[in-house]
Amino acid sequence: MKSIFTGALIGDEHTLLDWGAIITNSDVIGMPEPNTVLLEVPGRSGRLDLSEVLTGDITYSNREIKLELAAQTNRDRWIETCFHIFNKYHGRGVHVTFDEDPGHFYVGRCFITSPKRVATAGTMVITIDAEPYRYESEVYEVTITGATNTLSGTVENLRMPAVPKVTVPGACQLFAGGKVYELAAGEDLNVPGLVFGPYENAISVTGASSITFRFRRGCL
Repeated sequence: MKSIFTGALIGDEHTLLDWGAIITNSDVIGMPEPNTVLLEVPGRSGRLDLSEVLTGDITYSNREIKLELAAQTNRDRWIETCFHIFNKYHGRGVHVTFDEDPGHFYVGRCFITSPKRVATAGTMVITIDAEPYRYESEVYEVTITGATNTLSGTVENLRMPAVPKVTVPGACQLFAGGKVYELAAGEDLNVPGLVFGPYENAISVTGASSITFRFRRGCL
């Protein structure tokens, strides 16, 4: 079975264009494991599921990204390539973007293993202990406006809870998630406690004719 990916940008270098290596494995991107808390209670049928008690949503462990690389090369060139990759990437944090999904990236720590050379080919394995979410490359921005100093609307998020930066033209009150936030006029304000949950988030504002939210969205 061939890999569904032709190449990936790791940091600022491309597996195929810079290293001449193709991805040979099909199990490239693993799914993150949900963090579940299941409690056995004596006298109770079934286990008590406490997985969402702390945050109100399920959380996830890291996922594994594994690239089994192979390149047609000679001995000296592959040794030089391997040493370069060891020094630049082994143990370091990286961003990874796959050619087939240029609008998203992954973040994780990179580990290099199994460098080998057979006849005119070289191989190695790059494993990335990646954060659970697949991030959008572009920061998401939405502006909600109203005809007067009262407005309401919906902010569309993806699967990952997100902490937005807020821009408002004047002091106002923001109502979101059952809470009230007192905002001063400003751009890219940090609002302590304001978190957008997955998918649709209803908001309303009194005291301002527009409000802008900026945040990075992430999905599985």
